[in-house]
Amino acid sequence: MQDVIEEALTNIFGFLRIDPDCEISSPEDGVYLVTIDGEELNFLIGFRGQSLDALQSILRLIIFRKTGEQIVLNVDINGYKNQKADKIKNLARKFIDKVRFFEKEIELPRMNPWERRQVHTFVSEYDDVDSESTGEGINRRVVLKPNKK
Repeated sequence: MQDVIEEALTNIFGFLRIDPDCEISSPEDGVYLVTIDGEELNFLIGFRGQSLDALQSILRLIIFRKTGEQIVLNVDINGYKNQKADKIKNLARKFIDKVRFFEKEIELPRMNPWERRQVHTFVSEYDDVDSESTGEGINRRVVLKPNKK
C-alpha cells in the first residue's frame, strides 16, 4: 500500500513541479500517516487547510481506484495539522471553561470532521463536560454540555 501512496504522490508532485520530502508510515490503528516537508508549500495547505484536505481526498480516491481498498489516510504538511490541533485544543479549553462557569451548553463554530474529532477526543478527558455534534453538512458543529452525573 505504501508503494501505491508513494507513486500517487510522486505523480501529483510531478504535475506541480515540486519535490518535497515525503515520509509514509505504516498504519497505526489502521491510519496511514503521510508527512510532507519542504519549503514554500503553503499553496498545498491553502486557506484554512482546504488545499491540504483536497490533496488528502484526492490521494484517498486514487488509492481506492488502484487497489479497491478504502483506507484511512492522514496527510500533514510542515506540521500544519499539529499546530492546528493545538489551536483547536486551546479553543476547546476556553469553551469548556465557559460551560463550567455558565453551567449551560455552548456551541462551537462550525468545523470539518477532523477538527470535530479533535474536540471530541480532547473533551473526553474531562468528566464534567460532554460533547456531541449537531447540524448537517458544512454547518455541523460541536456542542459542549455540562455533565450532570
